[in-house]
Amino acid sequence: MRTVFVIGAGANVEIGMPSGDELKNEIAKLLNFSIKFDRLVEGNGLMYSAIQEYIRRDTNKAQNVWNATRNISMAMPFSISIDNYIEAQRGNQEIELCGKLAIVHSIRQAEYRCAMYDSFSDDVVNRLNSKLNDSWYPSLFKKITEGCHIDDLAERLHNISFIIFNYDRCFEYFMYNALMIYYNIDSEKAKEIVQQLHINHPYGIVGNLWDNENRLTFGKIPTSADLITLAQTIKTFTESVDLDSEKESCDRIQYLVEHANRIVFLGFAYHDQNVNLLLTHKDILNVMDEVPASNVIICYGTGYGMSGKDLQHVCQVLKAKNTLIKDCDILPITCSQFFYDFSYRLSFKQVMYQDDIQLLSFVWDMP
Repeated sequence: MRTVFVIGAGANVEIGMPSGDELKNEIAKLLNFSIKFDRLVEGNGLMYSAIQEYIRRDTNKAQNVWNATRNISMAMPFSISIDNYIEAQRGNQEIELCGKLAIVHSIRQAEYRCAMYDSFSDDVVNRLNSKLNDSWYPSLFKKITEGCHIDDLAERLHNISFIIFNYDRCFEYFMYNALMIYYNIDSEKAKEIVQQLHINHPYGIVGNLWDNENRLTFGKIPTSADLITLAQTIKTFTESVDLDSEKESCDRIQYLVEHANRIVFLGFAYHDQNVNLLLTHKDILNVMDEVPASNVIICYGTGYGMSGKDLQHVCQVLKAKNTLIKDCDILPITCSQFFYDFSYRLSFKQVMYQDDIQLLSFVWDMP
């Protein structure tokens, strides 16, 4: 069964990554600069250095940039998220710059603090952090690898894809380490498998998982100059759907969704802009291959903290936006609980048909 996992920020709360609310609160603190006697007494020092470095490149923007930091910090309590605020201030380059700098710094810092880094920070892992062990990550890995020899893993993974609406690299970092431990393979083989996974980050990520010298960057705090560079690698919602350069990514996501038999939402908030990015397509994707689009799509998902009526509304919206969705089962549970409640419906131990292999081979090979 061709399966697409859609992963949102709520999924990684289980390992200590920030929720949308926590992220915007952290950003408000980072940008709340206060200087007394030429010393920074409030706000984040690395962020302050990055902004100073940016201003040195164009001193004419100094006042606008400092105004932007103050405006973002003050506006966060009234914003759904930092992304929504940047979208509301579309066209304000200083708001966009400072917002993205704060996002990158907050996420990279959170990666260092989360259970994922704590569990895999040593070359030899003796135990998993209990928070990671109790999360949904090991459950997903067990499902993916159930009854699967290393020689058959590539074929199994051809049938699975991941659309991740997060800026972090937690999923990739987990898979890299889990593969090494479970299959007793070396780091280069694990890296090769991870790099061949069908993963799409619609809004970008806070840097490549490996740097140019093949060193892992997960949990590493970037320099002020690196922050400026990395801020240019992430996108707002408008950028992800409006820029011609992002058409390939949107086409890839559209193709995966329309050819899926099963879509699994984990920690996804079902915001309109993200649902539209997944299910509403303005153009017909002209694909010349032998893999037919799905006739029926089944949706499973989490809606932790949502009311029964809201969950019912979400299911109605998903079905209305894509008429191929015939069955939709979203429960008010955590991601870890999801893998218990949906255990038998998430099996991947099936015969792999030739058209399934052609499907994701095409997606991976898209130019």
